[in-house]
Amino acid sequence: MQQHSSDSDDLTATFFCTDPNSQGGVECETFYETDHDSWIVQLKKRGPKVRDQLVALADDETFGEMSGRTMDVFVRKYVRERYGIDLGITPT
Repeated sequence: MQQHSSDSDDLTATFFCTDPNSQGGVECETFYETDHDSWIVQLKKRGPKVRDQLVALADDETFGEMSGRTMDVFVRKYVRERYGIDLGITPT
């Protein structure tokens, strides 16, 4: 996700893809594309024991856990839409 020096709430997020195994959109990992040429990721929050393992996490940065299946959907969809290369079946 790209950071901007301006106010971080002045962007528009558009749904891109979600965990293909999610049930009804409840607590699902989701990628959103922004009009600031960046990405917002909705994911499961983790606690201080995980935070302590991260290198140089700034006060204005956060983190979460993303499953491999959601990341796979994101990469396949991104490559297909940006480069026209179909890497295989891509759930929406």
